[in-house]
Amino acid sequence: MDHGPVEAGRAVRRGLSWGAAPAGAFAQPPAPPAARAGEQELAFLERELREWEHSRARRSQLLGELYYLGEQRILRRVRTVIGPEGVPVEVRNLPNARLLDNQYARLLDQKVNYLLGKPPVFAGEDCAAAAAVQETLGPQFFRALRGAAHDALAGGTGWLFVSPGEQGGLRLRRFRPWEVLPFWADESRTELEAALRVWEREEDRGGRRVRAGYAELYTEEGVYRFRREGRALVREKPFFSPYVRADTGARQLDLCWGRLPLLAVKNGPAGMPLLARVKSLQDAVNLILSNFVNAMQEDPRNTILVLVNYDGQNLGEFRRNLAAYGAVKVRSDAGAPGGDVRTLTMEVNADNYKAVLELLKRAMVENARGYDARDLRAAGTPNEMNLRSVFSDIDLDADMLEAEFQSMFRSLLPFVRACLANEGRPAGEAPVSLVFRRNTIVNEEQVIGSVAQSAGFLSQETLLAHHPWVEDVQREQERLARENKTGKEGKTE
Repeated sequence: MDHGPVEAGRAVRRGLSWGAAPAGAFAQPPAPPAARAGEQELAFLERELREWEHSRARRSQLLGELYYLGEQRILRRVRTVIGPEGVPVEVRNLPNARLLDNQYARLLDQKVNYLLGKPPVFAGEDCAAAAAVQETLGPQFFRALRGAAHDALAGGTGWLFVSPGEQGGLRLRRFRPWEVLPFWADESRTELEAALRVWEREEDRGGRRVRAGYAELYTEEGVYRFRREGRALVREKPFFSPYVRADTGARQLDLCWGRLPLLAVKNGPAGMPLLARVKSLQDAVNLILSNFVNAMQEDPRNTILVLVNYDGQNLGEFRRNLAAYGAVKVRSDAGAPGGDVRTLTMEVNADNYKAVLELLKRAMVENARGYDARDLRAAGTPNEMNLRSVFSDIDLDADMLEAEFQSMFRSLLPFVRACLANEGRPAGEAPVSLVFRRNTIVNEEQVIGSVAQSAGFLSQETLLAHHPWVEDVQREQERLARENKTGKEGKTE
């Protein structure tokens, strides 16, 4: 279960107090804490792990990813009729279309690309400090942000683990939501006390492939490793590993963070998955489409047949003959009324299905707080106010998700500065911010006019950041500086 109460954090501090490592750089790695964990600590972890793996929160995380990949409820649909006992009974001789229209995946990708369709910009008064932060995080930082945004929307919370890169700098590893059991220290779930990560992998044991389970407990002082055997956690060797990296330069320094290098990105303060808003609507869209195709497939050879004076006729054999030959032999006896075959057909009104589908899809867009591109096409050449109206709903979610990313970035900066200090580079304390560039449609003529009118009231950096043609503010400032310098030299000559 996902721990929000303060009591859970206290339980972690009480049950997992296996020592602490000091912060800063070390000439030698910090000594590991207790060589073994007591039975009480292991029992605590095993109990919490069992409850969490069967909790509704983890099930919703897995379901959010499955629905994104197309594994949805409609694929398990069966056609049923009321049986002799009055209960539904599966029938296999009826059309059973299982059509999937994955509007949920489209809306999720729309949200990710709206906020992170373009790489964010590192900005600050000290350009050298901003460039150092960007270089330390490397080009994979943007990919890690997109992965965390996807996980936050699909699972409620995305997780990024900070670790030193093999070629220097920092690396952000992506932990999937259903792998991480967090232990929060406060009710608002902003201070992470510890986290248990579980995963499986295939291993070769005795010439056969088996699925082996593992677990890692992340605390402020380091990582504790376990192997899963059934419901039990067995200590691995080595059991404890601090957050340390040894440089292979002229001197060796071992870096210990002194804090938990696991950062959470929640989908808003509640951390609610996107699927919780639209699951019933997504299932209804799939069901309406499938029902429409089933109705269209029930042609005259599959419609209701009325048999007159055919008592005793085997209905299954009659259906097969009708489907094979498309004809029915009817005879008339002298002393009895003649036989006859009539059909009861129901006309399929496609307009009804279309109207219901339009309502469901519109409801999905509104509940998911997305936007419909058809609104933009219908507007022709909209002005800036019309564009803001179209994107108003998706901006609500983007604002909440951006606030979570900004909080995560502030928590990441101390790790970046510690890495720079460990590499002997000036870290600096100048503030560095992350500027997101939303992938929205704008009326460029109006935006450029507004930027030009604001000259003299706002700084050049702010004006460049809002100009639709500027991709990199710092690079554009450097270009302007070179042009100004060249222009002044030309005037001097």
